[in-house]
Amino acid sequence: MRALSTLRVRLILVMTAVVAVAIGVVFLYVVPTLRDSLISQRFDRLQKVAKTERRSQALQKYLAADDRAAYQPILTRIGRLANARVDVYHLDADGKPVPTRAIPAVKPGNAAVRRAAEGTPIVRGRGEDGDLVVAVRMPGSNAVVALSQQVSDVNATADTVERRILIAAVLALAVACAVGWGAAHAVSRRLARLERAATRISMGEFGESIGDPSPDELGELSRAFDTMQVRLEQSDRARKDFIANASHELRTPLFTLGGFLELVDDEDMDIDTRHEFLREMREQVTRLTKLASDLLDLSRLDAGAFDVAREPVDLGSTARGLVREFRGLAAGHGSRVALVRAEGELPHAIADEQRVRQIGRALVDNAIRHNPRGTEVRVAVAAQDGVVRLTVGDDGPGIDADTAAHMFERFYRGETSSAAGSGLGLAIARELAERMGGSLELRTRNGETAFALSLPAEPLPEPVLA
Repeated sequence: MRALSTLRVRLILVMTAVVAVAIGVVFLYVVPTLRDSLISQRFDRLQKVAKTERRSQALQKYLAADDRAAYQPILTRIGRLANARVDVYHLDADGKPVPTRAIPAVKPGNAAVRRAAEGTPIVRGRGEDGDLVVAVRMPGSNAVVALSQQVSDVNATADTVERRILIAAVLALAVACAVGWGAAHAVSRRLARLERAATRISMGEFGESIGDPSPDELGELSRAFDTMQVRLEQSDRARKDFIANASHELRTPLFTLGGFLELVDDEDMDIDTRHEFLREMREQVTRLTKLASDLLDLSRLDAGAFDVAREPVDLGSTARGLVREFRGLAAGHGSRVALVRAEGELPHAIADEQRVRQIGRALVDNAIRHNPRGTEVRVAVAAQDGVVRLTVGDDGPGIDADTAAHMFERFYRGETSSAAGSGLGLAIARELAERMGGSLELRTRNGETAFALSLPAEPLPEPVLA
């Protein structure tokens, strides 16, 4: 039963069924139609000759005089013209047709002959053996002329067509099976390659591509598989890198904290050294807390459980708060944080204030930690075309194009990064911006780098008409 459920067998059966149905329609419709058409053409020819000869004055005269010797040659000519047998019937005193020869081709009791004898000019009918009959009531005489023609040749032609259709059907079914098998074999081979690729990918092997260049749907599916494989490989590599980085990020502060705790227990340690150790311990705890928060935010974003509010937010106030908050960190790194004041009054943004501050902190913190000493970090707010934009820029060495292309990817840490981190801050920041209906973009040029958080502006109130 499993063999019958395979795609190859199904394709063969479908193609065979389609061909069989098509031939069945031809056999059931075309052959009967052909037979009827041939018979109708024969009838039309007999009726045309009958109409012409009914108007023949010579035939009417000889039939009225019952001059058989005179009208016999005319009947012979009519028979040759119509390719039919011709019989003449005279009507007796009771109006019944009486044949002029002993064994007529059409019996006097034929329905068409009787109706013509009753006065119908031209009547079409069939004989006892299925012959075609056209009976004509001749004007000016008590005579009926009947033209009859056998249909055995018509039936023979139709039977020949039937036989040829049956032979063609057998050949077509054989060809359909062969073509179906070949097509199914080709498709099943390509599907088997996809199946092997799916199995290989499920086992974590991403090295071999399918490489199907065909332009059809299976080719598109194969290329989608290859794209998925590349992305899964990148994701798997990023996951492994993240695990290694996270392990390092966790292990380093934990080891540092353990060492400091052992040193703090030393009773001979002076108070300044003890305070320095406590400060270092606080930095390590802050580092662990940030990593845990990033992991928690990432998990909530993936689970769809990260809700954001939609309320008016004063980005100008947010920018001032960021500058005040990071002045100490910037001074410790030998850098400076400056606020670029906007000209005129700015509209509020529609966003989640807590998440906006979270994004701003990540941007300013990165600008300070990932730039050399002496770098100036600028925080600015501007509005244009219904968008309010919070920009964090710096005059550091900038970011190269290869690094910029991956800055917002999860777990990505630039090769030249001078500060430790999980590589999650910017990825989380961009996802938060998009959840709030905005965007987070990077613009970098020689000596200048700027991250711009764009959010929809609060609609202006409708003017009150006086």
